[in-house]
Amino acid sequence: MSVKLNWGTGIALVYAAFAAATTGFVTFAMSRSVDLVSDDYYAQALRQNERMQAERNTQALQPGPSVARSGPSAIVLSLPAAHAATASGTITWYRPSDSGADRVDTLALDTGGRQQVSTAALARGRWLLQVRWAAGGRNYYFEEPVILP
Repeated sequence: MSVKLNWGTGIALVYAAFAAATTGFVTFAMSRSVDLVSDDYYAQALRQNERMQAERNTQALQPGPSVARSGPSAIVLSLPAAHAATASGTITWYRPSDSGADRVDTLALDTGGRQQVSTAALARGRWLLQVRWAAGGRNYYFEEPVILP
């Protein structure tokens, strides 16, 4: 007995294969995790002008902020000493590859404008250190990529 395929059967087989492939891809895509840069990215976009002004304020500082390694599991963040007494803000450890690993610390400068921040609990790899602070009625923003060995 021989099976004879006509053009109608061929069209039905192609359509069934296409539908199966589409269903398989949709199932695969839905099972992948989606890490957004931020849960409130729209609200952050609305505040973009404020951030740009804070960056300009930071660029005008002399000396500007800096980050230096302090041993194998710490860094030292330095801000202008004039801001040490009045600065309040946050230090955000942003992990581009895993939004669940992000960490926020409170800015607590010593009298010289420095703060030692432990990196012991952070995973190895690339991080973006984002520092936001207010001092003297102005907002400031600084970010620096940090590679943890």
